[in-house]
Amino acid sequence: MTIKGPYRLLTRGRGRGGRKNVFAYGLGLLALLLLASGCYTTYSWYSGGGIGGIFPSDTPTPTITPTPSITPTVTEIPTETPIANTPTASAPFLYTVASGDTISSIAEQFGVDYIVIMILNGLNNSSVLLVGQEIVIPNPDMPFPEPTPLPENLRFGDEIQYLVLPGDSLALIAERFLSTVADILRENNLDNANNIFVGQLLTIRVRLITATPGPSPTPVGTSGPIPTVTPSPSATP
Repeated sequence: MTIKGPYRLLTRGRGRGGRKNVFAYGLGLLALLLLASGCYTTYSWYSGGGIGGIFPSDTPTPTITPTPSITPTVTEIPTETPIANTPTASAPFLYTVASGDTISSIAEQFGVDYIVIMILNGLNNSSVLLVGQEIVIPNPDMPFPEPTPLPENLRFGDEIQYLVLPGDSLALIAERFLSTVADILRENNLDNANNIFVGQLLTIRVRLITATPGPSPTPVGTSGPIPTVTPSPSATP
């Protein structure tokens, strides 16, 4: 016979059976977690992340393509061949005229006075040099040539040709050859006594006036070769 007390059973105690239920519940929860983790891993694998869906994969190290080094091109500067200096002559020598030569350029080449080249070769400013022509070149320390003495048989009015030298004037030339400035101007078609220049060839009529007694500081003569003297018997002062 069941005796009913003044109470009702509301909650049944777990006892040993309760402990088993808790253990089974924990195992089920763990299985669910493992299943969920496996599903997530599989999803990450197929979505391109591989196992890195859970554990990030290593970032691949980019391959560096070496850039070829550029070797600078060195342009060699050609070495200029030094021009040999013209040896200094110790005595006059012959020179063969080349294309483009002038009296001035030849004088500069050998370091001599061009007027001396004119005197030695009977040239003047109007002379034309020909290729292959041989001319005498003085040595640089050669003294200025002495004037050629005039012939003793020159008569009144005879003509000579005179090469104008540095320092010359018509008055000095006229005095040197016993001529006059007016006559030299007329014979050479000059309109001004100051229009003469070094290297110019003048025609001079000599012995037009009587020589003044006394020593002359400048010897009477010409600076170049004397051409054929043309007598002028009818010349007047």
